[in-house]
Amino acid sequence: MKKLLILPLLAFAACGDAVVSDTDVNTDVNANNTANNTANTTDTGGTANDANTANTTDLGGEDVPEFTMPEQKPKDPLAPRITQNYKPKRDPQFHFEGTEITDAQLGEFYIEADVSIDKQPVGTMTFVLWPEKAPITVRNFLRYADEGFYDNKVYHRILRDFMIQGGSSDNKASGKGPHGMIKGEFSNEPEWAHRYGVLSMARGGSPDSASGQYFVITDSVAPSVKNLDGKYASFGIMVHGVSTLESIAEVKTKMNPMNGEPSVPLQTVVVDEMRVVRGTPTVTEKIERPPFDLKGEDERVRIQHILISFAGTGTTATRTKEEAEALAMDLLKQAQEGADFAELVRANTDDPGSVANTPPGSYSLLNTRQKAPEYSEEQLAEKAELEKAAQALQTELLAQVQAKTKTMDEAKAEFFASETMTKLSTYSWMPRAQMVSGFGDTAFSLEVGEVGISNFDPAASKFGWHIIKRYE
Repeated sequence: MKKLLILPLLAFAACGDAVVSDTDVNTDVNANNTANNTANTTDTGGTANDANTANTTDLGGEDVPEFTMPEQKPKDPLAPRITQNYKPKRDPQFHFEGTEITDAQLGEFYIEADVSIDKQPVGTMTFVLWPEKAPITVRNFLRYADEGFYDNKVYHRILRDFMIQGGSSDNKASGKGPHGMIKGEFSNEPEWAHRYGVLSMARGGSPDSASGQYFVITDSVAPSVKNLDGKYASFGIMVHGVSTLESIAEVKTKMNPMNGEPSVPLQTVVVDEMRVVRGTPTVTEKIERPPFDLKGEDERVRIQHILISFAGTGTTATRTKEEAEALAMDLLKQAQEGADFAELVRANTDDPGSVANTPPGSYSLLNTRQKAPEYSEEQLAEKAELEKAAQALQTELLAQVQAKTKTMDEAKAEFFASETMTKLSTYSWMPRAQMVSGFGDTAFSLEVGEVGISNFDPAASKFGWHIIKRYE
């Protein structure tokens, strides 16, 4: 189960704008506030923020906060000045910095990127480019690729449901491109929309601050992805390499200590070589995110549960571990023999916050990467009216608590037992990942009407024993 916290009567989620920053000093936002992902991308090492994130950065922000930086004008995209100490890794083949290749000819080129994870090759991603939409951005990217700038660069920021970001000059998420900044080329047109497989530029706080860092979108429906349109310069799309992109996106990550975003890869993901090729890609495939394999489990379940805890597990329980186990086994037997599960919840559970749910002890769970069911317009209208009614009821009950005509416990009990909350609960779904793993594993293993148990385990079920009954 989730952490046992006393929560306000009703909480409403807030959404933030996501940013892909050009540097990691500008917080790149994260991936997973379930309701709204924000995209933060920085060209110096930041990235697009998942719309599910509370923090927001200015997509593509620089490692230096914007207010400390002097305002800079974008360099001439055709012949930007090369940083004095920069030397290309290889002799350019096409020389995109010059004027010999016109903007109209940029569409004759495409990109191939060979990728490895912990030195094991995982495939090649192939991208076609959109010079008709973003000629400055395309020329800039082709120039860097032609000079070998992206060779041996890591993907330093990975958000499974948002994007992967790379191209930092120092491979530490804070490196700018050596050729200066370019003008932002943004669009809200559907043809150039950010979606799975799209290439886009990270940038700093200024719209015209992209340089060398880029990102590749790894989801099409996340709010954080949709938030990028009109703010970030999409300039190409993958035509081959879905398995490679998925291998990168599935790399496990840890929290970034600077911003709390779970985006720092636990494996080394490297672009071994990025090539500019003249012509038309000979290998293409359908570009879409593959469905998640649930391995036979259902997308959603509704369950009731009883938590039996013991002293030292972070709950208010005072019984010993041995006493808790004995009680849990007894309750499991009673439930499996047909005892009234709601009454067992009320009399025994150490999860007080779930007692007032309808039915008592209930949770509605979404399986991994699954979404709440699609609702009709009538259902959405009903849900909106129920939310208004719930807020009104909450205000009324809190006023009674303030007036000392009701205790907070009485107000909570009345609130959750109300017909409004009973109806509203049918629209509320919780991601499986918000519960301890043992809870979800047991819940999704049950058939409707079946009772099971998640035994105490310091890692998988740290609060104690969960007796779980699936009712839908």
